[in-house]
Amino acid sequence: MKRLQIAINTRHWIPGKMEGIGRYVMNLAGHISKMHPEADFHFIFDRKISFAKDLPENVKEYSVFPPARHVYLFPYWYNIAVPRLLKKIKADIFLSLDNMNSLNSPFPSITAIHDINFEHFPEDLPPVVAKYYRKNTPKFIYKAEKVLTVSEFSKEDIIMSYKTPQQKVDVIYNGLSQAFYPRTDEEKLKTRNAHSGGRPYFLVLGSINPRKNIKRTIEAYTEFRKRSTENIALIISGIPMWSNDDLDSLIEKNPFKGDILFTGYLSDEELGQIVGAANALLYFSYFEGFGVPVIEAFASGVPVIAGNKSALPETCGGAALLSDPFDISDMASAMEKLQSDENLRKDLIAKGLVRAKDFSWEKSAEKLWKVILDVLETK
Repeated sequence: MKRLQIAINTRHWIPGKMEGIGRYVMNLAGHISKMHPEADFHFIFDRKISFAKDLPENVKEYSVFPPARHVYLFPYWYNIAVPRLLKKIKADIFLSLDNMNSLNSPFPSITAIHDINFEHFPEDLPPVVAKYYRKNTPKFIYKAEKVLTVSEFSKEDIIMSYKTPQQKVDVIYNGLSQAFYPRTDEEKLKTRNAHSGGRPYFLVLGSINPRKNIKRTIEAYTEFRKRSTENIALIISGIPMWSNDDLDSLIEKNPFKGDILFTGYLSDEELGQIVGAANALLYFSYFEGFGVPVIEAFASGVPVIAGNKSALPETCGGAALLSDPFDISDMASAMEKLQSDENLRKDLIAKGLVRAKDFSWEKSAEKLWKVILDVLETK
């Protein structure tokens, strides 16, 4: 029996720079290849592969020129360079799980559209990027045999926005890294000593871009500090995606600027430590397809205060305190409520630990395998 040849776009798999999409691709590609040794997997990068990975023998790696890091290079990489390689591989199917797809693939394709924030808040992206996604996403969807997304919210958004047939879109949730688990008091103190001078802290986690609502989060934290006598820091962990001049100015003028701390990019191990030692995760994003930091906090035994818009209520599943991400006073009140109510804190921690069990990369990878087989059976 012929072995399946499965090609996967892994260009977002970049150690030291990975955000949500990169982790989604890395974990699904890594798990599905290990779980299905009966197939051959072809991981396609857009740069020289210079890092060690624990990959099984049924994985081959390719570097396809040029490094597609700019919107002007996307069409060449996806529509010319990648199809050329796919023909050489004789791929049975091509998976592109990063919001894009090859429009010239000679083989069936599956794409993942994580969310369509660019349709609702195009001003959150550089104009050329927003224009590219708005013009090409309908084409990516039309070309694909199946479209994956990461929440029921995003599925309905895609169906409604692009008139996509419901049966064409499947939900495959994000999973959890083993780096996230409850920490001992000793471990928490060590992390706090390293990052916040030993003080308790609220944590903001994720790439620093407009929709993550960092500016309002800082304003809400400032209001909370003015109301409260607690000396609690605010740690923001992530890398800037676009220009943040307004954010820099806001912090410079802030009366608590010495308590607002940035970590930059952290490894999974470091993230596990800093999440596990937080008093709470603040995740006031106003548009999310899923919201991975929420479930990472749940698994770490850390209570979550999240925005009540887009996919976040779905991801939280009743295990978080929700707040209006456009109402600074409401956000500050949620912080105040969590800090003053120990029973609420314990209840949220318990519910979060239960909710975290709903997400695993193994379950998500097995669902992806079923989608692959379904596509191939219809071709």
